[in-house]
Amino acid sequence: MAVPSSVLKGSVGFGGKNQGPDVRLVQSMLNAVPMGKGGAAPALASDGICGGMTMSAIKRFQATNQCYPDSRVDAGGKTEKVLLELLDQLGKLAAVLGGAATAPKAPSGPSVAGPNSPVRRKYVQTARMLVPPTGLTSGGSGPAGATGCGEFPGRVFTRLPVIPPGQPGAFKVHVSGAGNMYLTSPTTWWEQLAQAVDTQYSPAKKCWVPFAGGNRPLPGDIYLLAQYDKPAQFQHVGVVLDASGSEWSTCDGGQGNGWQSGAVKRQFQSDGVITGEFGNKARLKGWVDLDNLYAVAQASFPPLS
Repeated sequence: MAVPSSVLKGSVGFGGKNQGPDVRLVQSMLNAVPMGKGGAAPALASDGICGGMTMSAIKRFQATNQCYPDSRVDAGGKTEKVLLELLDQLGKLAAVLGGAATAPKAPSGPSVAGPNSPVRRKYVQTARMLVPPTGLTSGGSGPAGATGCGEFPGRVFTRLPVIPPGQPGAFKVHVSGAGNMYLTSPTTWWEQLAQAVDTQYSPAKKCWVPFAGGNRPLPGDIYLLAQYDKPAQFQHVGVVLDASGSEWSTCDGGQGNGWQSGAVKRQFQSDGVITGEFGNKARLKGWVDLDNLYAVAQASFPPLS
């Protein structure tokens, strides 16, 4: 793979900025280098905390590889360059970096965005294929099988298919309280995942979009509902098919008995009150903007047209 000039946003080590995602990345890279070539000995915990062991490991790598031994890796500096080139020579760079090596540091957005963008068309088409044309699946039958609401968006990504976890180039993001998460993860934490992408990748257009009264999600966006009487508490997550009027169409798992899935009609009010699970009232909290997520993670997606 092409060796990036830098994958860090700030310096790591003695006197560095030591931002959590950067520290974890340096720790993972040093762990991937063999001890005989200056790798971490013993292996470092990839915890994002730059303590004495991490700084000692940086200094050890520098001393072994003719870099100035100041116990710090500067973004774009010699130590980072040597580390990236060595991992590439060892054939470990793609596996260690995942999507970080190819994802732009400040994406400007997909070349084609909007309700009919290629990634939206593909995602919506795939979601529809996993549910019946009308009604719900029968128990655990159907292409989606038995699935909870949090699992459904990830199952759609699996069927695109995006690069799966464990494979070079799989897009991952570290979410506090959950660890590394992937586009295919079965989770209700889509808000936290999108916010972590915004924090760690600083995209030009944010992936997490809170409902602000007049804004609406587009087809393919992953929407989240909060409980009606407890707006801070999660109720449901699903995929938007059409949110253009007062009756929304969504594609969801976790419906009915046996974790059924299907296309659902939801009555929406301008103040964000919406028909939630099993006919209960809910509140629209926000959504993951699929175009903006794709702008960051597109290297992990299949070719789209």
